[in-house]
Amino acid sequence: MNEKSKTYQNAFQIFKERYSKKLKKDKTLSQSDIDDLVLQKWKFLPDDQREPYKKRFEKTKVKLTQQEEQTNNSDEEQQPSKKVKQ
Repeated sequence: MNEKSKTYQNAFQIFKERYSKKLKKDKTLSQSDIDDLVLQKWKFLPDDQREPYKKRFEKTKVKLTQQEEQTNNSDEEQQPSKKVKQ
């Protein structure tokens, strides 16, 4: 990926974002506690329950890749051709 490209979240990061929001409602938990709980939950999460997060990751990855290709193509079209000195 080039410097212009956006990064995308992997399946675990998507899960972590959603699950952390639920845990943050408990004001007694520190961020470290939340991170530990999220990691433990993910470790023992069955594959069938991980699947929605994996699908969202793939969908996002494809979408961003397509956007990047479109951007690269439009950048190439907009660049003026260089004249060669003789």
